[in-house]
Amino acid sequence: MNASLTKESPAPAAATGTERLPVDAVRTGEPFTVLYGPGVGDVFVDATGEVRTMEHALWHLLRAAGFERIVFSTLHDPVYFRDDASWRRSRRPARRTPDTNGRAGRTGMSHAGLRGPLGGTRLLGAGPAPAPERTGAPDAGAARASGIADPFGVMTLHAYLRGTGRRTAVVFPHADEFLLHSQASRQLAQALAACASDGVEGNQWVLVFNRTSLHEVAAFLTGLGRCPGLETFVTERRDEPARGGTHRIGLPGERELERLVHAVRLGSGLRVAWRDLDRVVRAMAGQPETARVWRSRLRQLHAQKAELNRDTVRPWLGAAAAEERTPWERLAAMPGTEALVRRFAGLRAEMDTEAALRARGRPSEGEPPSRHLVFTGNPGTGKTTVARLLGEMYRDAGVLTRGHCVEVEPGDLVAGFVGQTPQRTAAVIDRALDGVLFIDEAYGLSDQRDGFGDEAIRTLLKRMEDDRGRLVVVVAGYPDKMEEFLDANPGLRSRFPVTNVVPFPDHDPGTLHTVLMNRLTQRGVTAGAEVAEELRQIVENLHRTRDATFGNVREMRTLADAVRSRWSARVGPEVDEPVTGEDIPETYRGHLPRPAPDPAALLAGLDAYVGLAPARAALTALAWRLRMRQERGAGNFDPPHLLFTGPPGTGKTTVARLLGEVFHSLGLLRGGHVVEVTRADLVGEYLGHTAPKVVGACERAMDGVLFVDEAYSLVADAGGSGGSFGREAVEALLREMENRRGRLVVVAAGYPADLERLLDSNAGLRSRFTLKVPFPAFSPEDLGEILRRTATANGYVLAPGTEERARLLLEETRRARPATFGNARDVRRLLEAMEGLKGARWAEGDKGPELLPEDVPDELETGASG
Repeated sequence: MNASLTKESPAPAAATGTERLPVDAVRTGEPFTVLYGPGVGDVFVDATGEVRTMEHALWHLLRAAGFERIVFSTLHDPVYFRDDASWRRSRRPARRTPDTNGRAGRTGMSHAGLRGPLGGTRLLGAGPAPAPERTGAPDAGAARASGIADPFGVMTLHAYLRGTGRRTAVVFPHADEFLLHSQASRQLAQALAACASDGVEGNQWVLVFNRTSLHEVAAFLTGLGRCPGLETFVTERRDEPARGGTHRIGLPGERELERLVHAVRLGSGLRVAWRDLDRVVRAMAGQPETARVWRSRLRQLHAQKAELNRDTVRPWLGAAAAEERTPWERLAAMPGTEALVRRFAGLRAEMDTEAALRARGRPSEGEPPSRHLVFTGNPGTGKTTVARLLGEMYRDAGVLTRGHCVEVEPGDLVAGFVGQTPQRTAAVIDRALDGVLFIDEAYGLSDQRDGFGDEAIRTLLKRMEDDRGRLVVVVAGYPDKMEEFLDANPGLRSRFPVTNVVPFPDHDPGTLHTVLMNRLTQRGVTAGAEVAEELRQIVENLHRTRDATFGNVREMRTLADAVRSRWSARVGPEVDEPVTGEDIPETYRGHLPRPAPDPAALLAGLDAYVGLAPARAALTALAWRLRMRQERGAGNFDPPHLLFTGPPGTGKTTVARLLGEVFHSLGLLRGGHVVEVTRADLVGEYLGHTAPKVVGACERAMDGVLFVDEAYSLVADAGGSGGSFGREAVEALLREMENRRGRLVVVAAGYPADLERLLDSNAGLRSRFTLKVPFPAFSPEDLGEILRRTATANGYVLAPGTEERARLLLEETRRARPATFGNARDVRRLLEAMEGLKGARWAEGDKGPELLPEDVPDELETGASG
C-alpha cells in the first residue's frame, strides 16, 4: 500500500446523513464499500431536518468520513462531481499552446497520472471558471460532468484511486446498471481487481446496488461473471458479514420519520396534531415504506388541507395509529391469555432490569440471552397476534428499533431449485431486520425430504447469529410437530432454548363463548338470553369434539359471521331484530344437545339377537342415566370405555358394531363408526413401530368405537420381545384414551379371566374401563333358538326332532372342548354341515326345505367357519 493521504477536517456530525447511513459504513479500511437494501434510492432526513437524495446523502457521508475528493460515475456521466472542491482537486494547470492564429490558448485541464489520449483532454466541460473552492454541501441539483466515453472514464476513475495526493472515493450510485451495460467491462474488471489487490490505502470504490439483500448482490455478480474480484469480495462478506465492507440501507425509523414530518411541516405548512405525533410516527416506523413514500403521503395530507393525526393516517396504518393501549395492555385484554401475561411479565421485568443497569453504567457483560421464541399450540390460539404484539414490546423496551412483524410460512422461504433457497430465505430475513420474523407451521421446513428445507434452516440459523440484536425469530406450530422441528438441526435447540418455548393451549368453552358473543356485538348483532344459551351449548360441543385442526378463536369468528349472514338475510333493513335460533345454520345446530331417545326404541335392534339380555340391560341403564342428567340440567357426559367379557361367539362383535350407532343416537359420539382391530393391528415388529400403529388405529376410530378383540393377546407373551411391544401398545393405547377423551370409545373383548389379567398388567387400565358388560355362554335353549333363526334366514325349516338333536350335539361339543367352543360360531358351522348332508338327499330328489334329524352329524368337526 502507498503512504497515507493528507486529510482535511471532516464535515460536522450533523452533516453525516442519517441513522441509515452512518460514517462507520465507509470507515472499514476495505477497498470497496457495497451498499444495498430496501432504502437504496430513498430520500434521507438528516439531523438538521434537511431532506437529501441518495447521492446528496452519500456525499455528506463520505465527506464526514474524511474523503477529500468524491467522484461519481453513471452510464450517462462516466465522471462527474457534486462539489467544486472535488472538481478542482481532479485538475492540474493546463499547458498553453498556440492556437491556429499563433496565439497562446488553454486547451484543457490535464489529470495527474494520465497519459495518452486523456493527457490533454478537457474533462470538465467549457464555461466560466468555478467559484472559489468550498468544503461545504454540494448543489443537490447540479453536477459537473465530463462527457467522455466509458473506457476513458474508467481509466480516469482508476487514476484518481491510484493517486496518493488526495483521499478519494469513487461512487457508482447505480452499480447494477453500470456493471451490466458499461462498454468498458474489461477495463472496469481490471481496475476493480487492481484496487482489491494493491489499492491505495484510504481510497475506496463505493458501489450502490438496488438489491434487497447481500445474497442478491452476490447472485447478480455471479451471474454477470465480469468482475471476479468484486464478486469474491461480496461473496466472502455474504458468508462472513463481520469482515466489513458492506452496509445495508434499511427503511426509516422513528427519529428520521419524525424529522420528515417536521421538514414537511416547516416546508409546506402541514398541520400536526401534537398529541398524536408520537403514536403516529411509531406506527409509521412499523410499516415497510420508504421516506419517499411517507413524504408523498404527508404532502397529500397538506394538499387536502387535512391535519396529521391518528384518524387521517388510518388509510395507511389501519388501527395501529389509533391504538391508545400499550402492547402489554392489549395482551392482557385478549381472552384466555392469563398464563401468557404472566409469562411475558417475566420477560418485561428482565428487559426493564437490563435498561436500569445500562442507565447506571453497569450493563450486563457477555452475549445477551436469546430472544427467539417457540409458540406451540393449535390454530386460533393467538400465536400470530401475540407475535405482532411482541415486536411492539421489544421495540418499546429498546431491544428492536422498528418492531414490525413479517409473517411467513415455509413455502415463502424454500425455492424449487438448488441454490435459490438461501437467497429467498435471506431476502425474507432482510425484510424482518429490526423486527420479528414469524414462521408459522415451521416444521414444514424439516418435513421436506428434498433438502431445500434444510438449506432454509441453515440460512436462518446463520442469520440469527450474524444479525443478533436486529432480529427476533418466532417459530410456531402444533406442539408435537415443533418438537420434531427443533430436533431436525442441533443448532435449533441452542437458538430456541427450552425456557423460550411458550405454550398456547386451546381456549376453554367459556372463553370461546365470550369471543363469539363479542364478535356478534362488534358486527352490530344483538342476541337474547335464549339464543346465547344455545350458542353456549354449541360452543361446548365444538370444544368437546375438537381435534388438532380446531380453530379456537378463528372458529368462533366463522360461527359468528355465519349467524350474522343468516340474520341479515332474514331481517333485511330491520336491524333492531335480535338473533334467534333460526339464524344458527343447521351444520351448527347439529351440535345442540338432543333429548336422549327412549331406551326401548333405541335398543330395539338387539331384539333380533338371542342371549344378549345382559348387554341390553347395561346399555339401557346408560341411556336412562343420560336421560336423567338431561332432565336435571346436568348435561351430557363422556362416553365410557367398556369391557365385553365372555367366550367367543356370544355376540360381542355384534354389539360393538351396534354400540357406535347407539352412542351416536345418544349424542355421546359425533360419529358412530366402529374400527375392529386385533393384536396384529396394534403391535409392531420392531422398536418404534408399535406406538404409530396404535395412534393410527385410534385416529381411524376418532368420534367412534375402537373394538379390540382378544385384547389379552396384547400382553399374553410378556416373557418375550413381542410382550414388550405388547406392553408398549397398552401404554400407547392408554395415552390415546386420555388424549381423546370424549371422542373415542375403546371396547376390549375377551374371556373374563383373560381380561382380568390384562387389567392387572397396567395400573391405569382399571380406571379407564369403567363399564363391564357380560356376555355369558349361551344355554342349550339359546343355541337351539340361534340355529332355528339362522336356518330360517337361509330358507330352511327345522323338522320335528332336528333342533333337539342339534342341541345335544352342541352340548357334547362344549363338554369335549370347553376352551375352544364357539357358541354362535359353532352353530353356524353346524348349519353348514347339515346343509352338506341335505345336499346328498337333494341330489336323490328330495327338494323340500326341511332339515331332518338325520342331517345333524354325529360329530362337529373342529375348525373355523367365520
